[in-house]
Amino acid sequence: MRDLLRCRRGSAAFATVIALIPLIGIMALGGEAGSWYAIQQRAQGAADAAAYSGALRVACGSAAQPGVTCDNAQPYDYRGKQAAAQNTFCNSNDTGYPGSKCVPVSGITQSVQIATLTTWNGTAGTYVQATVSQQQPARLAQLLGMSTVNIAATAVAIVDSLAKPPCVLALKDSVTFQGSPTVSSTTCGISSDSSASNAIGFVGNNGIQVSAPSYTVGGCSQTGGTQCTGVQTYQQPIPDPLSAVGAALAKLKTSDFPGGTAGVCASLLSYEAGSCCNAPTGNLSLSGTLNGTFYFCSGTIKISSSSTTITSGALGTTLILIGTATLQVNGGPLIQITAVKHPAGPSALSSVSSQMTDLLIYDGEAYTKGGVSLVGNTSSYFNGTVYVPNTPVTYGGNSTQTAPSSGCYQVIAYAVTFQGNTALDNSKCKSDGAVGPNVQTVRLVQ
Repeated sequence: MRDLLRCRRGSAAFATVIALIPLIGIMALGGEAGSWYAIQQRAQGAADAAAYSGALRVACGSAAQPGVTCDNAQPYDYRGKQAAAQNTFCNSNDTGYPGSKCVPVSGITQSVQIATLTTWNGTAGTYVQATVSQQQPARLAQLLGMSTVNIAATAVAIVDSLAKPPCVLALKDSVTFQGSPTVSSTTCGISSDSSASNAIGFVGNNGIQVSAPSYTVGGCSQTGGTQCTGVQTYQQPIPDPLSAVGAALAKLKTSDFPGGTAGVCASLLSYEAGSCCNAPTGNLSLSGTLNGTFYFCSGTIKISSSSTTITSGALGTTLILIGTATLQVNGGPLIQITAVKHPAGPSALSSVSSQMTDLLIYDGEAYTKGGVSLVGNTSSYFNGTVYVPNTPVTYGGNSTQTAPSSGCYQVIAYAVTFQGNTALDNSKCKSDGAVGPNVQTVRLVQ
């Protein structure tokens, strides 16, 4: 032993061993702390998913739009806890959520708390907060006086509705701007539920001035310029706000109208006179002043020739095409029509009558390649909601020179192609209480 102590080589080895003991302890403690960090990261991911899922459920419950449906079978806190469980965090004895990946471990307890808030950081709103935590025994950290460690994470998601919801919604295919139309809007944007890369597409156009938020499930394409700059891509679909109206109109039968039959219209009669019109010889040409709500059951309803002028009477104009009736516009006519504020209809529509406010044109025909064309001359406008859910629409109304302002200019169709100069403005739709596309966004704020 004396020789060992006198040996310099042995003394250095002994000192090294003594020095390594605390170093190994620190490294081990660092490794334990590293595991805590990894758990905290997983907890944050679970909290984010829980807050977001809970907020989606709140948005579902508050989507006060007729015809809008979503999965609200479970409350918001269930949806939040389900998302946390799918990320391995559950309350004790609460692991039965679909897709749960929670595995109980002796000595480890977890907590998942989901709550709604009316303010966050001093800002009023609708929020969902998720707090996820895990308590577990400390091991090496016991040397520092810690018996357990609590690892927690919090996330907050906000449910918000757009102050300027879109006034153009393509339900299936793209919104396309062809040629060089000038489309301007400060009160509302454009939107498409198409998942295509050109769900909103600008083709050879530099006259777009849509400054309000615009949304698409797919992408935005342009041949030049910066038209896609204001478009938010790869968003959630916007539900068809008039789906209940479309379903009710599609079910109408001739027996639903006064008299029980739909006779041939030798002259045009509005519903106020109890008419659902079968066009004589398959065609009916419209011209002059249209006053009231008009139902067409069959035939082709034509607005044609540059010499044709159509205006609205004191009641306004609403054109509803059901059955096999179709609308055909060509020849550059002058069309200046404003929707009936509350269109009349048979009792079969009583459940959806309030949703028909400011409905200008409804055409329920099945998909056709050419679709419906609503293009007049440069002074034409369509002041109301154009609803064509099953076939594309080519749209060129609402001239910036003559259209009423503020107005109710909404287009909800299978697909929409803009040709001609158009001013979009849904201010009057909102003030009248008309139904329009409702965008509720959910985003994490913490």
